[in-house]
Amino acid sequence: MADDVIFDALAASELFGGLAPKQLKAIQKAGREMSFPAGTELVVENDEAGRFFLIVEGKAEVMVGGETRATLGPGAAVGELALIDGGARSATVTAATDLRTFSLASWSFRPFLREPDVANAVIELLCRRLRSANAAASGPKT
Repeated sequence: MADDVIFDALAASELFGGLAPKQLKAIQKAGREMSFPAGTELVVENDEAGRFFLIVEGKAEVMVGGETRATLGPGAAVGELALIDGGARSATVTAATDLRTFSLASWSFRPFLREPDVANAVIELLCRRLRSANAAASGPKT
């Protein structure tokens, strides 16, 4: 995959989108391209954390407790929380079509957390996720 496709995907992603080009290039260099045929499980619910995936091409299905929760496409991230806390996977993610991804191991990402811009991007993402989870848990307002 061309380097500019990965760079553009990182620049457009929710997690890395606000970072400077120099930081994006460093993150790109720390990761690698990975491809998966349809039907392959990228991550399995309750397994130990491992790699982060940014979908570049294709679609993936997210299941929690055997129930489909979402379909992800280009630009979506899988395993971003594992980059930070190393906790168990919260869902199973399966390639619904052939997938092309950018992948980053948690140990390769941790040094970037020392950079204030990267740390702030992660904090902002976590805040958005927490607000979204709280809104979903509280249900519709009557």
